[in-house]
Amino acid sequence: MRLSRWLGAAVVAAALAGPVAASAAEPFAGQTVYFSSSTDPGGGFDLYVRLLSRHIGRHFAGNPTIVPQNRPGGGGLVLANFLYNAAAKDGTQVGLIPAYVLLEERFKNPQAKFDPSKFIWIGNMNREVDHCSVWHTTGITKPEDFFDREVILGASGVSGGSYIMPILMNEELGTKFRPLLGFESNAKRGLSMQQGEIMGQCGTYLSSIKAGSMQDVEAGRLRIIWQMGLEKHPDFQNVPLAIEYAKTAEARQMLEMFFASATVGRAFAVPPGVPQERVAALRAAFDAMIADPAFLAEAEKTKIEVRPATARQMEPALQKLLGAPTAVVDKAAAILETARNRGRKQEEDLKAKSAR
Repeated sequence: MRLSRWLGAAVVAAALAGPVAASAAEPFAGQTVYFSSSTDPGGGFDLYVRLLSRHIGRHFAGNPTIVPQNRPGGGGLVLANFLYNAAAKDGTQVGLIPAYVLLEERFKNPQAKFDPSKFIWIGNMNREVDHCSVWHTTGITKPEDFFDREVILGASGVSGGSYIMPILMNEELGTKFRPLLGFESNAKRGLSMQQGEIMGQCGTYLSSIKAGSMQDVEAGRLRIIWQMGLEKHPDFQNVPLAIEYAKTAEARQMLEMFFASATVGRAFAVPPGVPQERVAALRAAFDAMIADPAFLAEAEKTKIEVRPATARQMEPALQKLLGAPTAVVDKAAAILETARNRGRKQEEDLKAKSAR
């Protein structure tokens, strides 16, 4: 990999380059614009795509047809690869790419067939923050408890944040998390906490907690112990940041790289090569939509959190995500490779158990 590809701010600035206003002639008039999610229908990313698809069309002067699509697979790799290599380079294919997938190319994953620095960003529907939470019966009340005792956490798969984040924090902060696979959804993890199968979860967006578990939080049954993000969520200002417990610059840089993926959150991109006037039209429609009272009203009614960012406002988080030093990236890749190999053995054991 050439060093010139990773010049931090310069790389991000290039990805964000382009005019901010649409050209006088509407480039999408009479066309169909596809907005794709990396999850199956009903998944978190899918909900954002469908909310956007119901509102963004009226903010294009040319009245294009807006069609939501699903391209699941590989934790987002299928969508990222399609967008970069196969999608039309005319702005009619837009993808909501999970930001952590952008790191896979830096980790030398052969399945990542894209240069993450070259995606062109349209805007972010929600700046997310990950967290760790536990059930009240565990007796855990503060972050220091994570360092003093083993904490059994429910996790989905070896590529998911609920597995990766605890492993990284064990390595870089000294926590004693033990993630167990087989707990695929927030709902399943929540029920398993109540039944005593697991103690908690890490690597889940706080927006999901707000949408489905605030009753438990407010009653003190579910305890949010710390946040995993570049900054605190405005609704949880009294909950500390995990990154405050980093003791070295390297640990902080590594955690910032991963936590930045949450801040990039629900961001839409187009492939490199899309003409600037079409990028500008997409950005203008997105920026108008996130200020639209009808859009905001539906988001509130359906409990879909919206803390948006324009393409320009995404720049600092993208710098953290894509501009980490090579030594930090290589160390993270080694940690994850070891953890994923261990996790795959756990997955095989689960499959064998279910087959019996």
